[in-house]
Amino acid sequence: MPVWLRRVLYVVAALAVVVVALGTWLVLTFNPDQYKGLAIDWMKTNRDRTLAIDGPIKLSVFPRLELRLSRITLSEAGKPDEFAALDEADLAVEVIPLLRGRVEIGRVHAKGVRVALLRDAKGKRNTDDLTPPPDSTAPGAAAPAPSAQAAQPIALDVSSIRLADVRARIKDDAAGIDGEVLLKEFSTGRIANRVATPVKMVVQVGLKSPALKGELRGSCDVTPDMQTGSVTFADMDLNFKGDAPGASSIDASVKGDVSFDAAKGSLDAKALALRVSANAGAIKLADSTLEIARFTHNRNAKRIAVNQLKLRVAGTQGGRPLALALDWPELDVSGETLKGSPFSGNLTLAGDVPLEAKFTSGAPAGGFEAVRIPSFEARINSVSAARKLDATLRADLVLQPEKQAVAVDKLSANLKLEDPALKPLTLALQGQADASAHSARWNLTGQLNSSTFRTEGAANLAATTPNIKASARFEALDLNSVLPAPPAAASATSSGAPSSQDDTPVDLSTLRGVNGSFSLRAGSVALRQYRLADVVFDATLDTGILRVNALQAKTWSGALDATAIADARASRIAVKATANGVDVNALLKDVAQKDLLEGKGRVIADIDTAGRSVGEMKSRLRGSASLQLRDGALKGLNLAKSLRQAKAALSTSKDTSQRASQTEKTDFSEMSASFQIEGGVARSHDLDLKSPYFRMGGEGSVDVGKSRLDYTARATVTDTSKGQDGSDLAALRGLTIPVKLSGPLDAVDWSIQWSAVAAGALKNQAAAKLKEKLGMSGSAASAPVAKEQLKEKAQDKLKEKLKGLFK
Repeated sequence: MPVWLRRVLYVVAALAVVVVALGTWLVLTFNPDQYKGLAIDWMKTNRDRTLAIDGPIKLSVFPRLELRLSRITLSEAGKPDEFAALDEADLAVEVIPLLRGRVEIGRVHAKGVRVALLRDAKGKRNTDDLTPPPDSTAPGAAAPAPSAQAAQPIALDVSSIRLADVRARIKDDAAGIDGEVLLKEFSTGRIANRVATPVKMVVQVGLKSPALKGELRGSCDVTPDMQTGSVTFADMDLNFKGDAPGASSIDASVKGDVSFDAAKGSLDAKALALRVSANAGAIKLADSTLEIARFTHNRNAKRIAVNQLKLRVAGTQGGRPLALALDWPELDVSGETLKGSPFSGNLTLAGDVPLEAKFTSGAPAGGFEAVRIPSFEARINSVSAARKLDATLRADLVLQPEKQAVAVDKLSANLKLEDPALKPLTLALQGQADASAHSARWNLTGQLNSSTFRTEGAANLAATTPNIKASARFEALDLNSVLPAPPAAASATSSGAPSSQDDTPVDLSTLRGVNGSFSLRAGSVALRQYRLADVVFDATLDTGILRVNALQAKTWSGALDATAIADARASRIAVKATANGVDVNALLKDVAQKDLLEGKGRVIADIDTAGRSVGEMKSRLRGSASLQLRDGALKGLNLAKSLRQAKAALSTSKDTSQRASQTEKTDFSEMSASFQIEGGVARSHDLDLKSPYFRMGGEGSVDVGKSRLDYTARATVTDTSKGQDGSDLAALRGLTIPVKLSGPLDAVDWSIQWSAVAAGALKNQAAAKLKEKLGMSGSAASAPVAKEQLKEKAQDKLKEKLKGLFK
């Protein structure tokens, strides 16, 4: 043996003895309590966190480094709140492979792990002090030059991983995530570069935002490639049961093989099979499937391929059987080269109103940037006793894989609908539209029955709340032709109790689903009982607040100019409106379903209310309203006719009551009144009504919530009543006649208080006799200075009598 070799062996042997001796000394002299204190002090000094180690620490050094920990907690930085906790952990690392640049971990076991992961809206994490910044290079320092021999990644080899009860509390304000994730079970075999290892897991998710709750369990063989960052999942069998946003009772499974190549940026799937059962609104899916023999997507190579795609949807919609089938045998796109086949499918919806649709396409053309599918055609038919529908849609579809977008070009759609609940409807549509995961746009023209229209707009779908900007212009828009007839409204009871309609909920939450601005121009609009012409409507919607900045239209034989606000957060509605030259009878019938008043003029309203039901909103109504009318009538009682019966009524001095009748009315030439509204009660003190026979004032209230009236009108007969039955009213001339209006608005009681009138009439008769004795004319009595003249005449007569006594 050469001398130099013997010397090397001696040195190696000596080093081995030293290493073994050193390891033995470390194991024998290791004092965990001493290192506990050092770790606790270091964490407090350098990270301002409280570390507690309540369990024992076990350490062995050779031939493997083994570490066992238990009952450890760590606080948040500068706070006593718990950041992380560990019940048990066991780690074993082989020492000798470390000298060769390999990390061989014998085992990683952990149980009872808790961690809180927090991030605020500005992006600050509660782990920032524990992790180094992404770029540790000092500002202004030059980046290190690349080495000729780039450092190779450390080879990693893990014998197994066993995790149990690993719980993460996540609150990420920036991403809108809030909830808990529990890794109930997780186990692997050997993990090494390009070595397949079996993985099993059970994960429970309980997120408040987004609303995701359920359990994911499954198994697969995972083959990692440490050098490229790629991974392959073979024999994948995953199942999720739970609820997700927009869906509940989800039972979904995925099987197949999936490979992801990070270096190439490609995804490849084989024998992929997805099965889903779930409830989504009125739709219930049962064992719906999607099967793909091969799917490839390689962005770098500009390639996408789909082979033997088969979609089968089964379930119900509103309790009616639903089925959808789609078959696409082949699509293979590589750069500007494309080959593929047409696709076809059908949709059926059974029930009382069945629906059947068939769709086909031509063979695709184009390249990776734009896959054009020409001659797409869908034919939709529905024939039943309740409805007949015939529709055809033709277009060229343009798929843009790079942008993950789809465009609809050369759109031509025609629809005919016959429904007993609707007017006959025909719709023709032409134009184009495009959409992606981030945005959508459209520009369409068409004809709804005989009315032409145009609409265009854009939507930003990338924001947390979608933002839409849309405008439309119609010649005539008859919404009643596309809306079902409303249910018959229940009226209030004769006692004035609220109707069942007051229990109807008011839900403005849909206003939170979208933001945007909307504009409508229409020559005419029909919506339920409303008929509008020359409509101008502009509104914005932002964070649940709808602001109608302009609503202008010709309606009720006049003109309407209004603004409004609807706030979903407070369930509040406010309206400011001015109606000029309107027929108030038509207005009341449309808005309040009441037939109480006739006339034309000006109506102003500034009202505000809030509530979760119609009844609550009526009872919380507040604001003001006023009206000024000409040439109208109060409906329910002919007051002039009733006053002509004054002789008989005064002879008995008894009040008379009469139920309102739609065949009777009290005409007026002018009328004005204003109302102050609070707590659903409108109060008025300034009624001013003028009629050829009398003048009327009054005061009282209208309880909108209870739909009741409590009002006292005061009529005064004028001299202009001479011509027609004037003699019958002569005894009432100059008197104030109280008229009490009370009861539910649909059945108002009119009560003339003749007892009060009789007393006034006796005073009039006594005054008339006195005037006659004093030599006053009737014309003088009726003059504005009648009282002053009467006083002067009486004084003169008294002076003459006194003079005669003393002669």
